[in-house]
Amino acid sequence: MRIRPAAKVAAVLLSSVVICWAVLFHALGWTALVRESGGSCRGSDCPEGLPAVLILAFVFSLGGLALMGKAREAAGLGRGATAAVVVAGVLAGLLPGLYGYQWIRGEKVETASPLKAADRLGIAWRAPQDRSGAVKGLRGWSAGDTVVRVRTDGLSGYAVKDGKERWNVTAPVRESVCAQSAHPSKGIGLVVYGRHNKPCTTLTAVRLDDGATLWKQTLKGEGIGKGVALGGATAVTLEDRAVRGRSAEAGGERWKRPVPERCQTLAMGATAARTLVVEECLPAKTDGIVTARLLALDTRTGKEEWAAKLPVESAGIAYVYSVEPAVIGFQETDERGVRAVLAFGERGEARAAVPLSGRSGGLDIRLSQEDLKAQGPFVAGDTLVAAVQKPGDIVPQYVAGFSIADGRELWRTGDLGNIGALALRDDGRVAVLTAEWPRSDIVVLDPGAGGAVTKKTTLGKEAPVSIDADMLAVRDSYIVVNRYTDGEPPVFALR
Repeated sequence: MRIRPAAKVAAVLLSSVVICWAVLFHALGWTALVRESGGSCRGSDCPEGLPAVLILAFVFSLGGLALMGKAREAAGLGRGATAAVVVAGVLAGLLPGLYGYQWIRGEKVETASPLKAADRLGIAWRAPQDRSGAVKGLRGWSAGDTVVRVRTDGLSGYAVKDGKERWNVTAPVRESVCAQSAHPSKGIGLVVYGRHNKPCTTLTAVRLDDGATLWKQTLKGEGIGKGVALGGATAVTLEDRAVRGRSAEAGGERWKRPVPERCQTLAMGATAARTLVVEECLPAKTDGIVTARLLALDTRTGKEEWAAKLPVESAGIAYVYSVEPAVIGFQETDERGVRAVLAFGERGEARAAVPLSGRSGGLDIRLSQEDLKAQGPFVAGDTLVAAVQKPGDIVPQYVAGFSIADGRELWRTGDLGNIGALALRDDGRVAVLTAEWPRSDIVVLDPGAGGAVTKKTTLGKEAPVSIDADMLAVRDSYIVVNRYTDGEPPVFALR
């Protein structure tokens, strides 16, 4: 039976596609093995889908070469014609191979081509070095078209568009920034200054578009470092054994709620409608049980909306991750006590508890105002999204979603690499910044779709991510704020 020339050419084309897949799977698979597992793995410790990728790479190699030899011999094509058909086969197999690799690795991608220029993030700008590496950065803020880097020695504002420094505020002589509001509100940010080994007492409101100081207040008491928040037009602080609401624009007092005797406030968070306060009270007797509760106050008036008793019996530390819905973290000093992220309903009813650690790993989260961790967690809809690490690991390499209704783990990503920061986007998706040498990635996850990867961008060796960074999702850009700089810029933008 004589084979038609068209069928012979098709056979060469098919074998070229298979060889393309072999090269692609070898390149991506071995690179992923080195980057994600240090060059080797075994059994369940292997990154998701990677063993299958490497097995298929060898299958495609052997099968493609065997097919190519037989197809070329049967086709009887000249050297030039064979080369043209092979190139066509490689180009035809490239995109299906990439999609196949991502599907095997569990990475769902958007229907658009992953090779589009619009999907490649590059460094749009870098802010020049402004301080020595000894100056510690704190959290980053974004407000309108300005991004702010808060440092221990002051604040700097940069234009989101081009990174031009718009203003700089220097901390008072012999004072450092020792607390700040987690987020700005209505274009205003709060910072608190304090002297060495002294309480944080100088509360300052800064207008973020031009760096103007709106007002200053000298506060009494030693608790201010544990609580400063902005909710709409109200600045909420802990001072002089009271939770106080002030005008964010003028600093005048609007309301005051005393802290009961033998009690202290551990953490606060605020939105325009609600302020959450974690309050801990010591027993009258030395052998008594510590009590704690979560208070919900009207941010505008300070009126109590509800109070929920926390299931704790020893002193601890706390952090407010979300105000609406109410989600906090609490860790008792009692090793057998509560160490979990706790979620509450609209009237303070207990909903869920997600342990900070368990047999499947631990959450990598911050639990105090002084903690520099930037990994969240975030609440997206009814899902708590947090960086997690396997038992024995020292850095998180996975992101997981937990139900705030019942605490179940809903999904977990494969190994993403060393996670440097998370950022919650306006569309509810979560961007993950990995910080590894020689490359860094930004991976975008959809919490509502089982943590599916909707986009993954490799930044490469040129991305100057420091060992401790914060990331902000600002419109079409990702702004990386480096806390410690050793040659890296204090701020840079990816677009």
